[in-house]
Amino acid sequence: MSSLAIGHTIARRVRLERTVYGAAALGLVIAPNMDPSGTANLAMLATVGVPTGIAAVRAWRKAGSPDWSLIRLITRALPFASATAVDVSALFTSGWGIDAAVAAGWGLSMAFWAPLSRSGNLRLAHQALREIEAATIEPEAAAGAEDEFERTLHAMWERAQIPGDTRLRNIERHIGRTIDFSALVKAPDGRVVPNLDPKTVAGAFGVPVEAVKLTDTAYGPGWMEVTVTPQALKESAKKGPTDSDWWAQNIARTGKAIPGSVFDYKIRDDERGVTHWVAQMEDETDSPRPDIPKLCTAVGANKEDLRVFAHVDGYRVHVMVCDEPPLVVVRHATREDVTPDAKGFWRLGVAYDGSYVNGRVHRPEGIALGLTGGASGSGKSQLIILGVAAAANADMVNWVATEGADGKIALLARHVDRHGVGALYIWRMLRAAAALMDIRGAMPRADGTFRDWKPNDPGCPYRGLTVDVDEYLAAAKHEKYGERISLLGELLGVKGRKYGIGFKAAGQDMKVEDGFTTTMRNQLKANSRPVVLNMGDAAATRRAFDGLVPSEYIPDPLPGEYGGTRLTIEQRIAGEEAPEDASGIGGVGWIVIKGRPVLMRTLFVDLSGDDAEANLAALFPDTVEGLTDYELQKLDELGLLGDWNAPDLEDEDDDQAEGQSDTEDDAAPRKTRKSKPAKAKPKTPTAADRVTSFLRMLPDADRQMVIDAVTGDGVTAEDAAAAFDALTHA
Repeated sequence: MSSLAIGHTIARRVRLERTVYGAAALGLVIAPNMDPSGTANLAMLATVGVPTGIAAVRAWRKAGSPDWSLIRLITRALPFASATAVDVSALFTSGWGIDAAVAAGWGLSMAFWAPLSRSGNLRLAHQALREIEAATIEPEAAAGAEDEFERTLHAMWERAQIPGDTRLRNIERHIGRTIDFSALVKAPDGRVVPNLDPKTVAGAFGVPVEAVKLTDTAYGPGWMEVTVTPQALKESAKKGPTDSDWWAQNIARTGKAIPGSVFDYKIRDDERGVTHWVAQMEDETDSPRPDIPKLCTAVGANKEDLRVFAHVDGYRVHVMVCDEPPLVVVRHATREDVTPDAKGFWRLGVAYDGSYVNGRVHRPEGIALGLTGGASGSGKSQLIILGVAAAANADMVNWVATEGADGKIALLARHVDRHGVGALYIWRMLRAAAALMDIRGAMPRADGTFRDWKPNDPGCPYRGLTVDVDEYLAAAKHEKYGERISLLGELLGVKGRKYGIGFKAAGQDMKVEDGFTTTMRNQLKANSRPVVLNMGDAAATRRAFDGLVPSEYIPDPLPGEYGGTRLTIEQRIAGEEAPEDASGIGGVGWIVIKGRPVLMRTLFVDLSGDDAEANLAALFPDTVEGLTDYELQKLDELGLLGDWNAPDLEDEDDDQAEGQSDTEDDAAPRKTRKSKPAKAKPKTPTAADRVTSFLRMLPDADRQMVIDAVTGDGVTAEDAAAAFDALTHA
């Protein structure tokens, strides 16, 4: 604070004190004359008397060693002591005139005394100012006489006539540079350096703005450090920008991919072909909001290649840029991948960062449910097959049904307890599963107790059962059985897991109003790891994720193709043709883990060639698990164990849909296949056996579909064709 500012402060305090003296003089007249023993006068006496008494005691203590503090104490106590005397004298006078004159004289005297009483403050303030200035050590000037370079800089600074009468101090040339330097800018004593900006300094020295940097110093606001480095700027331009400069220019600016972020470090992984960028927000209370399309543009990647990913961790952000689309690589499933561990985890696919993503066959609180969405060709059948194999390797029973014929899933017939096609079959399968809940609820544990199904429970009298339904929504819209399927699906989704029944629904859409009731979706969401494959368009993708993840995490739909060469504008102008080297996106999608979608690609099973059955069999155990004899007996008594492919009977009504007894069924009860010894080799079926079995499941299958399905494992295409012709009299 300057001397002038201190003087202004003292003047304001004097004016305020004089105003108070005037008001007090008026009170010293009125209070004792209106009522000497009244509240007002007693308050007045206390106000002026108490400080007077305190001051008297303190003055008596200091009387033995008088100093300036004693004089200051007496000076400040004088107004209170004299006011006390005026008030007391008014108590012994008659009339108002004498009292008014005495009070007025007191007020005028104190008004005159006020500047003198505050002069001590002014002296002390000046003393403090001198101490502050003495404590501010001005940086020592560089040793040696001022050279031509420094004289030139001083002249350029003065010529620029920068406001504030500033001057340069401690000019220091940078080692190895001819014109780069640092200096201190000094304002006149008691003043601050004006609001300098890099543009003003750059104009003074004739250098680019980017070559100027201004920073505060430890010497206070009267100083500022300026660094001017045009030579270093020119050299860095030849080498290219640093990672920090590139990030600040292309990522962190307003309107860019991550505004307000500050580059931290970069790691290059040549083995995997990945570059990792790590940054953090300038304000640690902010959370980054990466804009993936803008990130792709900044790093020169096409958004549809799915090569750029961002992860947010508090106020930090990690950007991962892959040289090649990471999910183009297809990984074939092995028996080890689809064998669950003790916690029920099995390898479902590989995430974009190369880590495995896991499905679950059971959870700590019960059997796992399943929810899968994907358009035709998205890889949904492959995922169902992997899930069925995982359940089989966990010694569970598998029932599988599809609304329409599916050649890949049909190959599961040899490896599951039940398999069928059509809405009628799905209805019969679901009502049998629903009836099993009551049957299993009455089956005691080995210790005689009744409790919910738990994984790895040694006393459980039944095995876990997974019930897979592909094209569930299509079945739920069936004219005759759709409503029944929807009700049974909700029942199993809500209650089935307590009885070891894991209901798994898959479809090309996930519309709540078309069969996935809100209650059912909530249960499947909470007790599964939903998988959303390519849904086809943005609307279907949003519907699939609605309720599964927060709205801000719903991803954009997948592109039609994945990766591949893209022509530049110049190549197109030149008439070049783009090579057809893009990959399909079958199996690419998201698995929802902890409420967040993780981009991944499912493992693959090759079911297209002659080795289809062998490839599939390699994933499954040698035995096919089935229901217990008790369960089969109870289902048979209810009339629910017959041939679920049998034609619909006219007397099958809604009561039977709810699991009531069916007294007449044309088909004989079908006994579940028993578990084979681990080392026993199953009997190799003939071509006729395979064709017969396949036609029983898919009566409308055409000749080529049957040949493709049964060929392999000792059966040639010619044998399959001959058997088909003989059985169908073609």
